[in-house]
Amino acid sequence: MVSNIAKTATANLKIVIARKIQKMLVAHVEKEGLSRLLNIIGADSQAVASAATAIPMLLVSALTIVGMLCYLASLNIYVFFIFLTAIIVGSFLFQVPANISMRLFQKARDLQDTSQEGIRGLIFGVYELKLDQNKTDKFMEDEFISPLNKALRIEKLGDSLLHTAGNFSDLLVFLIIGLVVFFLPNAINLAPTQSYGVIMALLYVAGPIGNILSNIQSLQRGSVSLARIHALQDLDEEVVSPNAPVIKEWTTFNIKNITYNYPKQIEGQDTPFSLSKTTLSFEKGKIYFIVGGNGSGKSTLSKIISLHYIPTTGSVSLDETTITSDNIVSARSKISVIYSNYYLFRTLYREYTDIDVKRINDYLEKFGLKGKTEFINGEFTTIKLSDGQRRRLALLVALLEDKDIYVFDEWAADQDPEHKKLFYTEILPSIRALNKLVIVITHDDRYFNCADEVIFMNEGKVVSNDQKTL
Repeated sequence: MVSNIAKTATANLKIVIARKIQKMLVAHVEKEGLSRLLNIIGADSQAVASAATAIPMLLVSALTIVGMLCYLASLNIYVFFIFLTAIIVGSFLFQVPANISMRLFQKARDLQDTSQEGIRGLIFGVYELKLDQNKTDKFMEDEFISPLNKALRIEKLGDSLLHTAGNFSDLLVFLIIGLVVFFLPNAINLAPTQSYGVIMALLYVAGPIGNILSNIQSLQRGSVSLARIHALQDLDEEVVSPNAPVIKEWTTFNIKNITYNYPKQIEGQDTPFSLSKTTLSFEKGKIYFIVGGNGSGKSTLSKIISLHYIPTTGSVSLDETTITSDNIVSARSKISVIYSNYYLFRTLYREYTDIDVKRINDYLEKFGLKGKTEFINGEFTTIKLSDGQRRRLALLVALLEDKDIYVFDEWAADQDPEHKKLFYTEILPSIRALNKLVIVITHDDRYFNCADEVIFMNEGKVVSNDQKTL
């Protein structure tokens, strides 16, 4: 029964954490990082659920101890106060190693995040690691084995402290029994029948005390994990209206006097980046290229355009309709994005018609994916494709969504010349012909002529606009 409760509690807690992640600001998801979030939704939720299931047993043990204290008080008030004093002193002495073990468990938990990141690097960096054995060995040692073993040593030390303190508490009980048997009868008027009752009560209460001490370890780990979950829960969520008004037809997408500051430190980013005050206007039926060097701010600007980032200051609007928490859901539904770190879903997760299926098959043929994957019963038979093929499949899905705004972040970076040319000279013009707004982050200067306007960025600000008439 307890096992079933624990499993249900773990599953429910994972759902709560997953919903929290889904509601968090994108910048906070990026800041926390994959490894930490995986550990929170996995190991931490399990630890909290295990600690929660230990609480009923602790309550039963505590009530048993209280009952035995009442029984001791009825037998002999002096024995009662001696045992009560021993419990208070023992609890105080136990608290010292318990606090130390708590800090050790916290340190070990942080090291587990490091080892989790090592696993991520081991999987996603498999191609690079296979080419350099020395690099592989050092990576394994520094990023996975060493933090894992260090976390293990620290956890063992914390466990040893708790076990030692628990053993001391057990000895304290037997010390009191010895006191009752050998010393108290000479010091106070303690009848033999009372002595037998006291000894039996103390022996009986040793079990509940041991049960409490043995479950302290679960409570300590659960407390550490709960603090991490609470820290996640404290992060800002997006505030959106449950009954979002629908934004009607529009012609111009405007960003006015926007700035953006990242929340402290984004994973993998050396210094906090900020986007300087920027004002731009994008029209439907046009193609815009955003170009610039690494760290110029083009990806940050694109995430503001796609409404994944909320500007620190300034406003974003469709015509005269300012995007707010009341209508952002409707505004986002008009946008399709393929970022450089996109995730390819195998299933469409939307209704589709026979016309859609025909379009999918036509695109599979056009993108050179025919025979590589098929669309059957609402999903693709496989997404285990090359990087270029996966990106073309993501483009297929985006085109099928038929949104008002398309944002492509270095889409053609890993395409062969044939499909790169197809993207710039056929796909982008075909989207524009449907009166869509197309925004492309690119370094392909040979195709700059395909854009109606090229926006150059440097150090977090727009430095020039090259507007063309095509």
